Amino acid sequence: MSGLAEKKPAEGKAKQKKKAVLPISHLVLLTGLSGAGKSIALKYLEDLGFYWTDNLPISLIPAYLQYLQGTGEEVIRVAVGIHLREGESLSRLQSDYQRIAEWAVHCELLFFEANPETLVNRYQETRRRHPLTHGCTVREAILLERQAMEPVRAMADLVIDTSRTTTPQLKDRLAQLFHEMQVERRQEGELTIFLRSFGFKYGANTDADMVLDGRFLPNPYYDPALRPYNGREEPVIRFLERDGEALAFLDRLQSLFDYLIPRYQKEKKRYFTVDIGCTGGYHRSVFLVEQLSQRLQQQGFMVLLRHRDLHR
Repeated sequence: MSGLAEKKPAEGKAKQKKKAVLPISHLVLLTGLSGAGKSIALKYLEDLGFYWTDNLPISLIPAYLQYLQGTGEEVIRVAVGIHLREGESLSRLQSDYQRIAEWAVHCELLFFEANPETLVNRYQETRRRHPLTHGCTVREAILLERQAMEPVRAMADLVIDTSRTTTPQLKDRLAQLFHEMQVERRQEGELTIFLRSFGFKYGANTDADMVLDGRFLPNPYYDPALRPYNGREEPVIRFLERDGEALAFLDRLQSLFDYLIPRYQKEKKRYFTVDIGCTGGYHRSVFLVEQLSQRLQQQGFMVLLRHRDLHR
């Protein structure tokens, strides 16, 4: 028999507890065109309680999520910025997206874009170099990237156009999207409806699923007594309701949405973005968006609002 004493665990030493493995509640993958606002979005999502990392190779995303999953946090919300500048990365995301999405209860792919003129101006203002400017101009690089990214754009759950969006406006939209209570309320397959008013004279957005034109309605702008009031205020509301055309339009829109929404839900569409415009985005479109929102919320739908040009 060996003279070596058998090694016993130290008395009183507590057994090390294994960290619980909890599911990631919300995973957001952010990609899109260079200069369109991904970095701003990532930093703001941190303020909303997201763990975030930027420019992580797609092949390493599962390992990163596995690490976070083992931290024992009760609610883990994760945002990952993805820069897709090479063909291999593009094809990798297309093939791996569903596998990555399985790591979270909810997963969304957001695509940020802006029109070429806006992106050129941003690069001129910041004096940064576009990552694809190898023997070509900034504008040419932007158009090349836009063309290469089209397959990923088509995959996205939500396209966010920042062409006419200031940093505070972008933050406000993200706050609406990812507010903790909204995330907790969201059920699998539930559709979030974005209703946005805008003015045609300031240009239309490019990321809407549907654009509606309210310029056929009588315009309160031409009544000096109504001009200072916007579409959320009582004098304009009474004016448009009294005419009857606005309410008839809303009735038809509600019937259209009653038809469309169940079909979008069946296809597991997560977001439905509807823009309603008038000339200046101050009276008629604001009224229509507010009234339509009330009707849809009464039916139990999750509706988010934005009045793009109300404060111009």
